[in-house]
Amino acid sequence: MGVTLGFAFCFTVVSCKLIWIQLVKQESYREQAIRAHTRGEPVPAQRGSILDVSGRVLAQSMPWIEVRLDGKILAQRPQELPQLASILGVSAEWLKGQADPENRYQKIAEGISAETEAKLRANRIQSICLERKLVRNYPNGSETAQVLGYVNLQEVTPAGMQKPLAMEVGEAGVEKSMDRYLRGVAGERRIIHDAVRREIPYFRLSDRPARDGYHVVLTVDQGIQHVVEREADHLLETYAPESLQIVVIRPGTGEILAMASRPTFDPNQRKTYESAAVKDRPIADTYEPGSTFKIVTVAAGLNEKIVDLDSTFFCENGEMFYAGSSLKDHEPYGVLTLREVVAKSSNIGMAKLAIQLGEEKLHEYARLFGFGQKAQKGEGALPGEEAGLLRPTKRWSKTSITRIPMGYEVAATNLQMAMAYGAIANGGKRMEPRIIKAVVDRDNRVVLQFLPKVVCQAVQPGAAAKMVEALRGVVSEEGTAEAAQVPGYEVAGKTGTARKVVQGNYAEGKYRSSFIGFLPADKPEFLISILVDEPKGKVYYGGKVAGPSFKNIATQVAEQLHLNRGASVVAKRGAL
Repeated sequence: MGVTLGFAFCFTVVSCKLIWIQLVKQESYREQAIRAHTRGEPVPAQRGSILDVSGRVLAQSMPWIEVRLDGKILAQRPQELPQLASILGVSAEWLKGQADPENRYQKIAEGISAETEAKLRANRIQSICLERKLVRNYPNGSETAQVLGYVNLQEVTPAGMQKPLAMEVGEAGVEKSMDRYLRGVAGERRIIHDAVRREIPYFRLSDRPARDGYHVVLTVDQGIQHVVEREADHLLETYAPESLQIVVIRPGTGEILAMASRPTFDPNQRKTYESAAVKDRPIADTYEPGSTFKIVTVAAGLNEKIVDLDSTFFCENGEMFYAGSSLKDHEPYGVLTLREVVAKSSNIGMAKLAIQLGEEKLHEYARLFGFGQKAQKGEGALPGEEAGLLRPTKRWSKTSITRIPMGYEVAATNLQMAMAYGAIANGGKRMEPRIIKAVVDRDNRVVLQFLPKVVCQAVQPGAAAKMVEALRGVVSEEGTAEAAQVPGYEVAGKTGTARKVVQGNYAEGKYRSSFIGFLPADKPEFLISILVDEPKGKVYYGGKVAGPSFKNIATQVAEQLHLNRGASVVAKRGAL
């Protein structure tokens, strides 16, 4: 009786335990069993491409195949040596020299063609192994390099996975700013295995496929970019400057059509990755703009209606003293109209206008034109942009009111200067610059679109129109910007020749030469801003260095955009 009761008790206990396991711990034990016999293999996503505005490929991920030789197997199968050498197009002696039975899997070829890969596989050569991977390729080499940026291969553990995956990660340029869209989402292959970790295909669980990266479409036009790159090379060869940069935009939309700088690099060649070459100078280099900044003072005076283009200024016959400091013009001018002050680039006339305007108003308009703040905002902005320098008026010296109007004691990027002139060309509306047009999926469906955005109305349309009229006078037969004239179009623009600061002092004989212009002047379709840092030789004025390059670029861009040529009207008013 006692034995029976004991068995009954034990049976009851075991039954209760089994019921508890079945009802309470079932899911937990099930998950443990699955984990014990299941492993996850990450499935990489293919990185999306970067395209120009017309869909031409600027960056893409391509299959890259490496051939590795197993010296130990080759020693056992020497008959494969001549066959392998023939397919790879190398000598059998060289190939034999690469074989090392003690150091297996030596790389003997990389980047082989699909045809070569097919031959190797068809011949079933056992002494080699083929490793396939994706590598980032930039078909145009150094063109658009700083804009595109580059990628590095990094080990990344995708969300929800334990095993890391080698992925291309953007490190600069658009590759970095749009990395979250380009990268895609890794998938996972779930494998169930037996006690000795062999896969059991019959029990294979459902895979989670990778979602390949989206394509990013830029506002850049590769045809225009090519024109800009060639002219940049010409400037580099002619003047051997420390650096140079060129920006082309559409004033009405803020779209960047081309952007280049020198020195540059080839993102396909790691050995060219030097900090000076990788730097995206149009957004990262700040400088005192010199005379090109004068549009701020003139546009402010016109907008406030304290002057008109025919207002006159006595320019002190070439030298004026203010707050105990001398200010000079490059020529001894007497009485000039405001139109002539702009055309002849009189520093004294500009200083007198600024004094009439006042410190607070000058500072206010400089902010409205985008100085002292980053030009790009939000998603899609290129990394590495600098805000420049525009000090609050409480930190101005007694002479600042005469120096800032002529582009000193302030610092700007070339992109900021382009957008400020873009505001004048666009009826006073300053646009936000855009380098990204859209994000599209693999079926070319739009995922995200970037639309034109007005930042502010810097000046009223009437003031902007008068400013354009004054800038037309700069590109004239009497002006130093005569070389910027484009046959068949009327150009409005301004040159700058600013002394360069070296170790805290203005260096003798070192200048930054610039020209910013747009056409057609009455209805601008594009704007070009050119900056040449420290051109070598006797020629250094902006109109002589940058002016001809503007003409070369603008002539070709007008053709590519199919602009109608009007009468070759050139303003005859004063010159810069």
